[in-house]
Amino acid sequence: MSEIRLHGRGGQGVVVAAEVMSNAMMKQGKYCSVFPSFGIERRGTAVIAFARVADAPVREKSKCYHPDILMVFDPSLLSKPETYEGFRNGGTIVACGTDVNEVLASGVKPGRIVMVDGLKIAFETIKKNITNMIMLGTFAKATGMVGIEDLQAAMVTGLGPAMAKKNETAMKRGYDEAVIYDYDNVEKEEKAKPLFLEHITSCKQPPKPAYEAPWGDTSETYQIAATGTWRFRRPVVEKENCVKCGICASYCPVQCIKTDNEGYYVPDYDYCKGCGICVNECPKKTISMQLEEK
Repeated sequence: MSEIRLHGRGGQGVVVAAEVMSNAMMKQGKYCSVFPSFGIERRGTAVIAFARVADAPVREKSKCYHPDILMVFDPSLLSKPETYEGFRNGGTIVACGTDVNEVLASGVKPGRIVMVDGLKIAFETIKKNITNMIMLGTFAKATGMVGIEDLQAAMVTGLGPAMAKKNETAMKRGYDEAVIYDYDNVEKEEKAKPLFLEHITSCKQPPKPAYEAPWGDTSETYQIAATGTWRFRRPVVEKENCVKCGICASYCPVQCIKTDNEGYYVPDYDYCKGCGICVNECPKKTISMQLEEK
């Protein structure tokens, strides 16, 4: 049985990708189990989906704590240690990004890493940062577990003919433009003992809750959740034409726009999620959205 864990952000279609992938494999006679895991239903938040594929009925219903295959749909998640938690040595990582060293810096020991510039393909094909069908194409090339034709057929069923037509080229490019890195002499380690088999006689103190606060004005006893990592685009202010009206700050849903030393209203990128509302409301159109890489 293969265990697959998919990491992405809300709005990128991670759960849909898991369902399309499993439906394609079921047409090949495989047994599959798929379910999501997420907190607040909010665009940009971290989302995880789990999939199990086997030749016999899948009875396990728990999360995939030790996946054989790891899929990462957003480049901002490649530097997060929790993305690789429990990943089995010798497994396969299918990642949206261009720098394989960013994956290796996490300390994992995969047998194969497959990279693809998913965001670039997404903006050039469907004009959005939705990378799910692109990553499925890369998954097909990385693992050989399912053919690109079967994925495209399942995509029509899962997305509908019109949406599938828009994503057909994206999926094909995800397959064709994937870059494979293989690593020798890496053996898969045994799965860790399930937690329910361990004799636990006490519990740890629960972690402090994290609160989202734009200025760090909460009590020092609480952690502050810096949510700027959700963003794939950032608003940039052209100060030459800015009239310092403050309308952008009044419309910001996170209240993370404040004045700098010169009196200009600028976003705090530690908390800005890149929603673009300030761009739409600016009367002078002095704010523009730019990709994070820039």
